[in-house]
Amino acid sequence: MELLISLKGEMLMDGMFENAEFVWAKETVLKNFPNLQIEQISKLGEGWMSRAYLINNKLVFRFPKGKSGADDTEKEIKVLPLLKKYITLSIPELIYVGTQDNGYPFVGYKILPGEPMDEQLFDSLAAETNNILAIQIAEFINQIRSFHVDLLKGLKVREDDFYQEYLNLFKEVQHKAFPIVNKQIQNYLTFRFTSYLENKHHFFYTPKLLHSDLSLDHLLFDKNRQELTGIIDFGDMRIGDPDYEYVYLLEECGEEFTKKVMENRQEENCLIKIEKVSFFLTADNVRLLLEGIKRNSSEMVDESMEAIQNEMNNHQF
Repeated sequence: MELLISLKGEMLMDGMFENAEFVWAKETVLKNFPNLQIEQISKLGEGWMSRAYLINNKLVFRFPKGKSGADDTEKEIKVLPLLKKYITLSIPELIYVGTQDNGYPFVGYKILPGEPMDEQLFDSLAAETNNILAIQIAEFINQIRSFHVDLLKGLKVREDDFYQEYLNLFKEVQHKAFPIVNKQIQNYLTFRFTSYLENKHHFFYTPKLLHSDLSLDHLLFDKNRQELTGIIDFGDMRIGDPDYEYVYLLEECGEEFTKKVMENRQEENCLIKIEKVSFFLTADNVRLLLEGIKRNSSEMVDESMEAIQNEMNNHQF
């Protein structure tokens, strides 16, 4: 999951482009779309993979920063037009597709109605609104799963072998992280990975298309109507275990809400599925730990270790 960091208030008006970053964004857009009148630019956010700007208060332009982000953008360019007819909520309609000087693509679309949610807003919702959101998210999951995966061949949407993916991750964490963590955490992570990998029922699934990043900041909410209006950031789309779609709902919205979404989808064995999904969260923290080691970032290592320690304290093994 990529985090886009909000930079509210950072804005440059036409005639005031002194900031090199804004100059670059304006020039890149105009080089591709010379007829577009740019009167205002503000920065929406930036993450590891991309940066995003709001132009004229109505157009979102997103620029991948490297090859991985470029591949995700190309995926969206090819898949979103096909996916649009399946989804009731608003999703980005890429009306501008351009190329940066480095050869990477960039995209622009009309800003969607609503505002990205966060945990504070979610926690403030009335019970009735909470129920409406669970129904809407369940419907979205049903709709994106209804997309035939055969249509995705050749469109840069990868199909992941979840068993092999997490087996490889376990081997990597043993090799790179175990030498720097204590024995208790080694035992906990060994338990979590082996419990997942050795349960053959975890791999009896029909692969489906996943949004794969249903975090709160990718859910657009209308405060007046008290309902979701759209879903954004489809760059992580992939084909795989349908249960993975719940991972960030569990992390940010909690077990009760996740179970409610599952029940609206008429899932069976919800508590067993939630335990399985909680493993995916453990694995995400392991990925953060490995990325911190790779980048020699004590901040990332400390963050991941704290998260692993907290879940270990709340998980019996």
